[in-house]
Amino acid sequence: MIGKILAGIATAGVIAGVLATGAMAAPAATTAASPAKAQRPAAKDVFGGTVTAITATELTVKNAKAGSKTFLRTDATVVVKGRNEKSNWSEIEISSHVMVRYEERDGKLYAKRVHIGRAHVAGKVESVNGNVITIRTRDGKDVKLTVNNSTKYFEITGKHERKAGSLNDIHAGMRLIAAGSYDASHNFDAALVAYRNK
Repeated sequence: MIGKILAGIATAGVIAGVLATGAMAAPAATTAASPAKAQRPAAKDVFGGTVTAITATELTVKNAKAGSKTFLRTDATVVVKGRNEKSNWSEIEISSHVMVRYEERDGKLYAKRVHIGRAHVAGKVESVNGNVITIRTRDGKDVKLTVNNSTKYFEITGKHERKAGSLNDIHAGMRLIAAGSYDASHNFDAALVAYRNK
């Protein structure tokens, strides 16, 4: 099950680095204290997940546990990436991981701040051919991962334990998760690959 490798990677503390958004460690949104809202958890106004749809005015984000939410863009919406580097709405891509701070008004969700992380993909290795790793995702799609000399590899060896790995460790039948970005041909340029070597 791909869930096992994802759970193992998350347990080992790699996911935060893989997604590179600070999503796992982001401080809760601060909400001004008021008599009516003092007891409301601040985290209610933060939603993280994978981008499944985007237009010039709307962003849909899917979270494995909480489902999907659609956020509206306003003139005040701020977009950042990496270590809070200023970015643009146009740089948000399908399959990117984002953290959205929002406010709800009149039954609609308005994005106040969107933090873009790296896109990520997980699946079972079908083949390794030179610098291309082909994986099959949980929904049956084949994705070609392109790696290069700057790609980092991590082998998950146990709970909270990992060690540096290499392309030579990757073989058909194993499961992995990669972080990076899609190119124009929808191949995936992997910046980081994390896996268990059974």
